[in-house]
Amino acid sequence: MNSQYLTSTEYEKIIHFSAQIAYPVEDVRLHIQHKLADIFGYDQTIFWYADNNGNLSDPINYNLSDRALTDYLTDFHFYDLLHPTKNVNLFLEKKAIRLDDLVTPNQYENSPFYRSFMKGYGYHDEMVVALIHQDTFIGAIGLGQKNNLCKFTEKDSNTLKLVSDVIASVLLHQKNNNEFSLLSNREIDVVNLVKKGWTNQVIAATLHISVNTVKKHLQNIYEKYSVQNRTQLVQKL
Repeated sequence: MNSQYLTSTEYEKIIHFSAQIAYPVEDVRLHIQHKLADIFGYDQTIFWYADNNGNLSDPINYNLSDRALTDYLTDFHFYDLLHPTKNVNLFLEKKAIRLDDLVTPNQYENSPFYRSFMKGYGYHDEMVVALIHQDTFIGAIGLGQKNNLCKFTEKDSNTLKLVSDVIASVLLHQKNNNEFSLLSNREIDVVNLVKKGWTNQVIAATLHISVNTVKKHLQNIYEKYSVQNRTQLVQKL
């Protein structure tokens, strides 16, 4: 059988993984990283949030060197061949990208990123999975490999491409729930209409309340999210 194709056992792992990450937990990203390690053996990962330009933020480190992460953030992320900012369109198309998809082994081993960073920390291969919902970046997961005899394969790409949609949906669902955890039910109604771009007058008419009541709700919402106006609120959400 071609090594790129998934077996029935591997599909069963994907189904099991999807079921395991679906239920609510306190830290969904760390939970997902645990399950990636337990079920698939991807036991060295960094889980990021990402914006639609591929910028990464708020990493959670799982079984990787904290010092390496600090050095990466400070000095070396500019050189990372797989950084999403360099490959936005390719990630939108493929979602899971290996180094072998971009460069030859010789090109990689002679790159500043490998020679100045990866080699020094004992990492020999990496892979990045973009978490995308409706062509919008939600996050990204970087995977490291220290064993120079084991590289990420096309089968890994196919597996992670399939689970990326599930992870993105779970992450987005929890993120939305966390966004609204500070709000009353009526404030949630107001926020949902603000996100649609509706004016205070239209919101008031829709919710059968006065414009002044809408303004009071908005002031409370701004205070809870530490913003000054509806534009900042929408950007934050």
